[in-house]
Amino acid sequence: SAETTDESSPPSDASTIMITLSNRKQFIADGPHYDLIANIAQETAQSIMCSEFNLEWVTVCSDRNLGPDVRAMVDADHPLLLEEGENKAALQELLLGGNATTEEKKDDSVIPTDVSINKTKATLLIATGRGKVRAGIFSRQHLLTAGIEIGTAWHFIREARLRRGWGIAVIDPNARGEGVGFDTFKRSFSRLFVADDASNNMSAESTKPMPRQQSVNSLSTSTQSSPIYILAHSAGGGQLVRHLREDSTLLPSIKAIAFTDSSHNVQWCKSQPTLMEFLQQKNCVYVRSNDVRSSQSCVKVSSRGKDIQCGDERCSCITQASGKLVNTDNFWEHRFGKIKTIWAGSPDHSLSNYAGRFAIFDHFDEHAKEEATDDCH
Repeated sequence: SAETTDESSPPSDASTIMITLSNRKQFIADGPHYDLIANIAQETAQSIMCSEFNLEWVTVCSDRNLGPDVRAMVDADHPLLLEEGENKAALQELLLGGNATTEEKKDDSVIPTDVSINKTKATLLIATGRGKVRAGIFSRQHLLTAGIEIGTAWHFIREARLRRGWGIAVIDPNARGEGVGFDTFKRSFSRLFVADDASNNMSAESTKPMPRQQSVNSLSTSTQSSPIYILAHSAGGGQLVRHLREDSTLLPSIKAIAFTDSSHNVQWCKSQPTLMEFLQQKNCVYVRSNDVRSSQSCVKVSSRGKDIQCGDERCSCITQASGKLVNTDNFWEHRFGKIKTIWAGSPDHSLSNYAGRFAIFDHFDEHAKEEATDDCH
């Protein structure tokens, strides 16, 4: 009898076919199969980013009563790494200059208090949206069909680490499920970034030598005079604003924020005028995905995540190109305030980071230059 084929089944030469948005369901069915493959892809992408950019995993919350351990990806010389047990030897080498005797290593002797790590190095914090995406992943679908550079924070980590020498902190708000994303976010943020007051307002007594363990604990607080730059995507933006509303002590350290399709609302901060004003100042920019409901929009995204434009200068694919200013309306300004709002350059919410990557770093660099100028005075 004649052989029949199911259109939904992968073709016989499937090994040579690139998986795209249009054929993905033929190879990876929705449901548990998709979740399994997506989780493997996410873990692989994270491992590649850690290897490529010298990142390490650090535990930021290990309370099993609240759920699984929560980790974050950080640069390899982040002070929190030195607090973990497997890094004690490295900490001893750092504190004692590599010349410690056996007795000194065993003895909890006093050590200088002026030890600091990354004291002035800026840090880029990356917060993803809610759902099943994990640390450093913006879109599972685009990771599978378009690759690691488009579906993850690869570009931002590369630019921060290799071209600017910044530290990295990539948090994982969905580690315990999206239902407790905000709690996970604030625990991660509070652990990774400690307010300056704890380290700067020291009395004369605190300048005396202290036991090694106390010095270890102080390392994380000794670094936070350094500037913080934040990329907050979708629900990550809402979680960030909610956290700053509850605890704004780190606000002076935050030099710039890029909100990409953020879910926050400035009306949450009515009772906190300082925070409400900060969210509308030039330090913050809102990167908005193009309006897919507009009948005039002809911006399309190829299966490899590349925008396709028609070239007509009057068309929205040009007027809404990445970095172009958005003419906001009253509804927008009521929710987000007078924040500078620009187009991402893509109608796809999950591509707003990748499509807007150059405009986002232009924003960060502008404020990094201001920070450098201020330091010179």
